[in-house]
Amino acid sequence: MRSGRKRGRSAVWIALGLIVPLAVAAVILSFQNSQLASSPIALSAVSFYNSGGLVRGPRVTAPSKSLGAVAANRDIWLEISWKFYGEPRTLNSVTVGGVSARRLVRSDDVPDNANTEIWMVSAGTGDALENTTSVDIVFTFDGGNPSITTQVYRVIGASEATAVTAAAGMDFNISITIPAKGIALISLIAPGTTSGSLSNVTEDFNAHCGKGFLGIHASKSSTYRQSVTARFSGSATAAFAAVALRPA
Repeated sequence: MRSGRKRGRSAVWIALGLIVPLAVAAVILSFQNSQLASSPIALSAVSFYNSGGLVRGPRVTAPSKSLGAVAANRDIWLEISWKFYGEPRTLNSVTVGGVSARRLVRSDDVPDNANTEIWMVSAGTGDALENTTSVDIVFTFDGGNPSITTQVYRVIGASEATAVTAAAGMDFNISITIPAKGIALISLIAPGTTSGSLSNVTEDFNAHCGKGFLGIHASKSSTYRQSVTARFSGSATAAFAAVALRPA
């Protein structure tokens, strides 16, 4: 009887030894297949705005900005840099075609006389902007007369849950990790210089805006998980804001 019980227990352990590795392998294969099934995010820089210096505030309108072609899973992302002269201010709201956008990150979370920020609004099927290709974008500050630059991006296939945000105040670089098949958006303001460039990324906008204000708006795509450091070559330090997005 004892030998029979031993043989029975051995058979159970043998069966478990076969089943467990197969189950683990199935889980790993399922995860790998889901990763392969996701498509890379599509990113387009579709329009921009440069005030060219101080403009009447506290409400600034960028008229007739393109949002790109209509798509089911379209989001609109905005990189925004702004400066006041000697006045600490806050960008209180951004509307895209009358629809409120939401801020994801800014270089400084307290009132300051210069800041760079990233905002977004959903514009796909079922959203208020689903059939809209051109809009007025309105920036409302808490007072004063700002100078401002903006780059508008059309993003297709990104999860609206931000993978990573990063900010750096007055430095020469910022680092962010891009998920596989994801993208990063990097916004910069250099309030003490009029020229410079940002390396290791694609510069979609680089322009002087008024006295001592350089705005750079950039992006980066990656097929694999990648840590990227964007480096500023200007003669003075800059402030940065960045987000990294993963596929939906």
